[in-house]
Amino acid sequence: MGTSGSSRSAGSGRSRWPRFTRWALIAAAGVVGFVALALVALLVFVHSTHPPRPGAFYLPPSPLPAGPPGTIVRMERVADAPPGSREWKILYLSKSYTGAHTAVSGLLFVPTTPAPAGGRRVVVSTHGTIGVASYCVGSNLGPKYWPAIDGLMQFLAAGYVVVAPDYQGLGTPGPHPYLVGDSEASAALDAVRAARHFGPADASNQFASFGASQGGQASLFTGQEAGTYAPELKLVGVAAAAPATDLARLFADNPNGLVARVLSAYTLDSWSQVYPQLRLDQVATRLAIPIVKKVASICIGIDENATIAAGLVAQLLAISYLRAIPWETQPWKDLIAKNSPGHERIEAPVLITQGEDDKLVTPAITSAYVEMLCRQGERVEYRTYPGVDHIQAGPQTADDVARWVGQRFASEPAATSCH
Repeated sequence: MGTSGSSRSAGSGRSRWPRFTRWALIAAAGVVGFVALALVALLVFVHSTHPPRPGAFYLPPSPLPAGPPGTIVRMERVADAPPGSREWKILYLSKSYTGAHTAVSGLLFVPTTPAPAGGRRVVVSTHGTIGVASYCVGSNLGPKYWPAIDGLMQFLAAGYVVVAPDYQGLGTPGPHPYLVGDSEASAALDAVRAARHFGPADASNQFASFGASQGGQASLFTGQEAGTYAPELKLVGVAAAAPATDLARLFADNPNGLVARVLSAYTLDSWSQVYPQLRLDQVATRLAIPIVKKVASICIGIDENATIAAGLVAQLLAISYLRAIPWETQPWKDLIAKNSPGHERIEAPVLITQGEDDKLVTPAITSAYVEMLCRQGERVEYRTYPGVDHIQAGPQTADDVARWVGQRFASEPAATSCH
């Protein structure tokens, strides 16, 4: 036995590797091979799920026209409008995440009923996650996008103008600053300004905001920044369904969940393009980077096949894909905190709705955010809904939100859940 062992150790160079190391290399090669084969197998399916590419409407003129934020660059009447309304695609001036002027697209809905004295009130609807690629643009999808605009039918029935921004870099050239609160707020507030600049809308300066998930975070940042960014507008209320609030906890509480992996990939890819101090290789493994990029190329939420495709690719991220924890690693950590709402007061009543069966934005995360608002002296009402999960949070609470918004426009006293 001893002689045989000595003979092997004195043999060819390939035998000198310790057995564990040889098996580790074989396993690693197998993982790389599996990932490569899986990606190749998914390419055709993923490619087939891309929505229509944005057309010339979404390409801003160069240079951009002069004008204040909210100036309409172009608009296009949409033939298939919701019953009792007229609809337009709009391209308007806004402020980029860099602070420079940019153009943002969106939809503008105007009821066909006569405008009341003083003009129609406005609701800005901030959408949930669709994707981060520039072709993930809701305003280009026609009527199948309407259900993603939570509360659209209820708000139109109440006689409100509804404006739904796509956000910067969706439709228009990217990158899209995903979950970057300042950028979302600018797009939303300038969309309200655009509605006011369009004469046939007969829009007043009174507005409310509503969104779910990413749109909930956007709605909250819109509320935080309205007074300083758009002081000529009168914010009457801010509603958010299952909003992305504590981003660090949101990612940390469910790092291996399928949806959480998709959203993490979106965030990593977007922020590594938006913030010059961030790089993917600071937090993601070399093996994971092409997978993150592939996930980030897929749109979700509107097309079922696309959502499935994103999930299939994200499954590959079950392999340990982080070399460092973003919410514990600078400079990612500070930016995650910066883009978590709550650093500034919302000077209007707030309504937070939350599904009790939500496994992504959990009731515990949202309850902690509400408690923080209460400690800051804000007027916030918190409503929970048994049996409602994350996907249902917006549509299942829209009726209640629409009634609450109507009460704010009527200047009725707002209830509070703070004690």
